[in-house]
Amino acid sequence: MTGKPRIGVFHPGTQHSWQTALAFQEAGMLGWYATSVFYDPARWPYRVERLLPGGLRQRLNAEFRRRYTPVLDPARVRHLDPIEWFETAATRLGFLRMGRWLNIAGNKSFARAVAKLCEREPVDLLWGYDTAALELFEWAKPRGIRCVLDRTIAHPNHTTRMMTAAFQRHPEFFAAPYVGQSAALIERQDRELALADQVVVGSAMCARTLVAAGCAAEKIHVVPYGFDETLFPSAPPKRRPLGGRPLRFLFVGQIGVRKGVPDLLKAFAAIAPRHASLDLVGPRVVPNAALAPYEARVTLHPPVGRDAVAGFYAEADCFVFPSLSEGSAIVLAEAVGAGLGILQTVWGGEGADHGQSGLVIDDVDQLPGALDQILGNPAVVEDWQAAAWARAPGRRWRDYRVKAAALAAEWAAA
Repeated sequence: MTGKPRIGVFHPGTQHSWQTALAFQEAGMLGWYATSVFYDPARWPYRVERLLPGGLRQRLNAEFRRRYTPVLDPARVRHLDPIEWFETAATRLGFLRMGRWLNIAGNKSFARAVAKLCEREPVDLLWGYDTAALELFEWAKPRGIRCVLDRTIAHPNHTTRMMTAAFQRHPEFFAAPYVGQSAALIERQDRELALADQVVVGSAMCARTLVAAGCAAEKIHVVPYGFDETLFPSAPPKRRPLGGRPLRFLFVGQIGVRKGVPDLLKAFAAIAPRHASLDLVGPRVVPNAALAPYEARVTLHPPVGRDAVAGFYAEADCFVFPSLSEGSAIVLAEAVGAGLGILQTVWGGEGADHGQSGLVIDDVDQLPGALDQILGNPAVVEDWQAAAWARAPGRRWRDYRVKAAALAAEWAAA
């Protein structure tokens, strides 16, 4: 290969794919970024906002702009079938089965569309995301194109085991009996892992679940996710002195079972309000009836944009994230960037340094004891905040981009 490699990044939605594409754009290696959701007011379905009355138009515009970033060169963005928007709409309206079907069907058609894009605009390396890469990898491998799978969540075997146990503990938080992913969908993901030349994950714990499911350890690479340094403070935040007041805990993410919210709510129900408060920020994905008994004890906030969420981190004393299964939660990197100590499960991903900038527990059943430990010595959160702030310079999205670009250049040249 002469000159810099050409890399194609593809994702039907968003996740952190913008940061990956930006890594290669900054390094002069981005051939194109293919997606189904990237706001362009001149294109369908975004043009529909022009036809709506003012209030509704503003709300839809805000939703559309969540799928937009000004840092990517528009000339490098390739807009494919917008089926992802229909999946999002079905899920938001409560048609979960339809949403799942659209997700599976959409991922397959998206991968085939990217294969046609590759024929028109060849690249040396493809970087794609779990459940949306299989058909493209099957097309690319015989043609000698290097394939990188960005695996954004733990293997479904792990998730199924954890969620099955959660259903036994908290059935009221499920709208229907829990059924794990289908055998066909798990097989699809295993085939993606097998076809990939390299697999990138956000945490060592995610890698561990893949190895346990049979993925070769030598082709898995941990590239921790980051926080947006443009949205978080450049100097240590000045928080209210503790002074005997209740500690303010913060959770950000889907208010659902996989994030450990039932265990978190039940733990806080046993804590007197004079000792601690809890704010939860994010979309509700559990029955409202399950949340009702706790609404007088905790404060539930709707989801907000990344720019607005920084204010919640600034007001908190400690971040809490008892997730059951992740790749690596970006909110953990954001908590580090905000200079917050963290109480998390090991399955949440790369966040606290245990005993230095927070506590990392093995399972949610240890959550009440960990909270008691913090409340017994509230001043420890100030030590954790200082330690988290010291770690922040290595946890920016900029750091992720540098590492991702270096790996991609190495693999493309191999």
